[in-house]
Amino acid sequence: MLSRKNIILLALLCGYVTASGAGKSLMHASNAPVNIYADRMQYDIQSGRSEYHGNVRVTQNNIELTGDRVFAYQENNDLKNIKVEGSPAIYRQLSEDGKYINAQSMRMEYFADTNRLVLTEKARLEQAGHIVESEKIVYDTVREIIIAGNDTQSERVNITITPDTTKQQ
Repeated sequence: MLSRKNIILLALLCGYVTASGAGKSLMHASNAPVNIYADRMQYDIQSGRSEYHGNVRVTQNNIELTGDRVFAYQENNDLKNIKVEGSPAIYRQLSEDGKYINAQSMRMEYFADTNRLVLTEKARLEQAGHIVESEKIVYDTVREIIIAGNDTQSERVNITITPDTTKQQ
């Protein structure tokens, strides 16, 4: 269970991260084509499942995912789910305010129907100098909510909040 202090810090960080309006970009990009580049691929037309191996790069508008292996599932020509494995897997998104959201973990999974990006194993999410590190981070890209860690105290969450030095006092 998160302590009250950790909940307050997480709430503060969520405020900082969402203040730049980054989460809405994924939702707006959902109708754009998805481009996938890889050394090798296999696509099962009947099931809608595809695998991509070797220096994989997935792009959609201002979003980029890179990894060693990518697994995608589509239904009726709509992307439903994408899994990325890497050492690490990388997520990069240019937000509406011109700043980047950067994330990395050993495994990532994006669920299009719920607009969730789930980072697991050595997960790190950075935006505007603010950093969240944990073994698991869930980022709701529409509601702009970040959840890090789990309900037990077996995992620790590391949060770094960087003050905005451009504001005049």
